[in-house]
Amino acid sequence: MSILPFEEKRKRVLLSLYQLTQASPHVDVDELEKVADVGNDYYDILRYIGGPAKGWLKKSNMVVRITAEGIDRAEELIKMQMVEKEGMVLQKIYDLGGPSHTDMVPFNTLERELGMEFDDLNRILLDFERNRGWVGGPDEAVELTPAGVREVENSSGDSRHGGTTIQNIFHAPVQGGFIQGGSGHVQHNTYTNNPKFDETITALTRLIQEANIDSADKEDIIKDVERVKELAAREKNPDSLERINRRIDMIKTGIEAADTVEKGGQLLLKTTPYLVLLWQLLSP
Repeated sequence: MSILPFEEKRKRVLLSLYQLTQASPHVDVDELEKVADVGNDYYDILRYIGGPAKGWLKKSNMVVRITAEGIDRAEELIKMQMVEKEGMVLQKIYDLGGPSHTDMVPFNTLERELGMEFDDLNRILLDFERNRGWVGGPDEAVELTPAGVREVENSSGDSRHGGTTIQNIFHAPVQGGFIQGGSGHVQHNTYTNNPKFDETITALTRLIQEANIDSADKEDIIKDVERVKELAAREKNPDSLERINRRIDMIKTGIEAADTVEKGGQLLLKTTPYLVLLWQLLSP
């Protein structure tokens, strides 16, 4: 696992500790190392997340236990992972649902395309069907309901016009346009006044501005948000997408680093849905 970014390795160690703690509050250091599987960075990570800046675990000799702060952080990460998974599942059903986005998608196809475990995928689909009314269908297949299609297309309140599949409508309120691919058509779009973009960026910026974090951190994170707006105005190509993807990752990392001292709590949890939405709106 040495190829993982350091930030992801930290999350992996904490979540592994959280899972092992379900069986016993005292976890063997070697067992945690084996489960987390983060390579040579393991002990550096233990020192970091157990230090004064984080305080997520306590280590004594060869035993580790998670702190109350560590439990809170792990549960936030789990919730954020679920938000991301739900968005991926809903978008994939939409993408595979044909021109109308409401065609039946075989369950095994969805499972293969997403690379998800059956239990995780089934749990999400049951929630979509029973609690949100976004999907329906027989046991072996799933289809989006009209409410599910609206959730994908209009989750931030903008209106898309029928007949044309537009999967990516994320751009800053500056003059610019590029070719968008869909189902059997090519369309040019101008993003000068995109309500979904405006609402998403505005909400994200407001959350950062209102958060109880260091002002210098706020300034840096908002600069990254502004950079996403600038990059989004460029022609869509692999290079611009990669730059935007990296910048969104930088926003997420910056928020996570600043979030450790936030008194209002859960800034990353609050902003993650908006970061996920930004990428979903732009990525093919």
